[in-house]
Amino acid sequence: RQGALINLVPGSSWAEHHAGTNGIGTALAIGKPVQVFGNEHYCEKLHEWTSSAAPIHDGGGRAIGMLQISGPSSKTHVHTLGMVVAAVGAMAAQMDIDSKVRELTIVNDNLSKMFEMVTGGIVLVDAEGVIQRTNPVADRILGSVTAHAPTASFMQIASSPRYVEEMIVSGRAFDEVEMALETANGRVQCLVSGKPIRDEDGQIRGGAIYLDSVKRTTKLIGEYSGSYATLTFEDIIGQDANLQSVIELGKIAAETDSTVLIFGESGTGKEMLAQAIHNKSGRARGPFVPLRCGVMPRELLDRGLFGHERETHPRRARDRRPGRVELAAGGTLFIDKIEAMPLKQQLALYRVLQGKKPAGMGGLDTTEVDIRVICTTTRNLEHEIAKGSFRQDLYSSLNVTCIPMPALRERKGDIPLLFENFLLRSMEELEVDIRRVDPEVIDCLIAYGWPGNVRELQRVVEQMVSIATAGYIGVEHVPDKVLLSSGSRIISPLSDSGFPGAKPATFEQHRARIQRSAQHRQREELLRILEKHDGNITRAAEEMGVSRNTIYRRMKKLDLRI
Repeated sequence: RQGALINLVPGSSWAEHHAGTNGIGTALAIGKPVQVFGNEHYCEKLHEWTSSAAPIHDGGGRAIGMLQISGPSSKTHVHTLGMVVAAVGAMAAQMDIDSKVRELTIVNDNLSKMFEMVTGGIVLVDAEGVIQRTNPVADRILGSVTAHAPTASFMQIASSPRYVEEMIVSGRAFDEVEMALETANGRVQCLVSGKPIRDEDGQIRGGAIYLDSVKRTTKLIGEYSGSYATLTFEDIIGQDANLQSVIELGKIAAETDSTVLIFGESGTGKEMLAQAIHNKSGRARGPFVPLRCGVMPRELLDRGLFGHERETHPRRARDRRPGRVELAAGGTLFIDKIEAMPLKQQLALYRVLQGKKPAGMGGLDTTEVDIRVICTTTRNLEHEIAKGSFRQDLYSSLNVTCIPMPALRERKGDIPLLFENFLLRSMEELEVDIRRVDPEVIDCLIAYGWPGNVRELQRVVEQMVSIATAGYIGVEHVPDKVLLSSGSRIISPLSDSGFPGAKPATFEQHRARIQRSAQHRQREELLRILEKHDGNITRAAEEMGVSRNTIYRRMKKLDLRI
């Protein structure tokens, strides 16, 4: 209460230029602890007081505050200043600790985010090899190993534990050692690297182990080389007996490592079958590497098969580019349109098939490889042999398991099933809702010859979906080339009229009639929906799954007013 009488309250300034000599202001002015006694104060009302003050400094030495103990001059002891100095020292020490804790918190948070975001698995083990911590990628690789066994040792699940033992005993790091890990998800092949963790005295306290799934590496190789196998036998659509025989042959071929030759017209699904064979075989975990002879320039096929080395700079090391044979090691080399491969490369491939070794082309060393070869062709290779454009010895090596892919025109019973599948897929990709398909559309598709086979059918369905209106696909949406070929199935209204000399309608006349009929159906459908919602454009658009602007455009096109 007495302090309040001399303005010793929150909000008052005791700076020296305001209050003259005093504990707070003087200590701030000189930057040192000070004790001001009695009449040493500038203000007369303070002569009965003694002030002991010391500035509080931050880590950089800047004064950020002040601690003062004030009391009657008659009861002041010199040790009071010592108490203040000691208290300020404790504050500074605590602030330093708090600052270090904040810094460590930020560093720990940054390390934790890096730990969580790294693309490989990280496992931290103690000096006994017991798993202490894992990141999400390692959790996915190892499954619930640590959940079921909190004291699980990494050495117990690794096929080569000596590398981990040497790391935590002698501090010997190791890099990219292939190991099989026994996990909760079964055996997983990984590339494993490890480094010891030491304390401030240099003693080994554990280790950090990095896991890179071979499956992930295989996927990256597949992406680098242009493709990887994603399709299975379940993705091959059709109930035709010939197609089912092909699928059975493919499943039998998948049980062996023999070379497979798939022949058939373009667009029949030869690569789909090749991927299905790979994914059902014992090489499913390995890469599926394509070599497309039909699109790769002939002069680049050497490099495509066996890679090459190029010198990027006179003073730098040569840049090594692996070929498809090396990339396919442990998996499948898929050669598309092998009939387009020149004779020189045919000989090199024949040597690979015979000895499983590249022929040293492109400046590469001869190294052993383990691959399975699946080829496709659109031609009769025996005829190509007779013409001298294909090697007999290579054909004999390839013709171990030969599978013919039937053309779509040979299994027209599958067209409705394929149409439905492609329709659903196109609706999802194009974000279109098709609720009705005219049965005559399917008749037109069945009547067509399909020279482009399944691939052409897929493109035609995508085209019809992209131009369909009002959630309906009719004959007017079928491409002209399909209608022209199937026109014999469409009967002209004049052909059975009974009028002598009446001429059948031309294709253009028939098309125009179909379009007029389609516009009439669209008009009736739109009018019905608008009447249902009392002319409310918004509700009509919601039911039809289109925008309001689309409704207005269709009304204008159909000359419809409400």
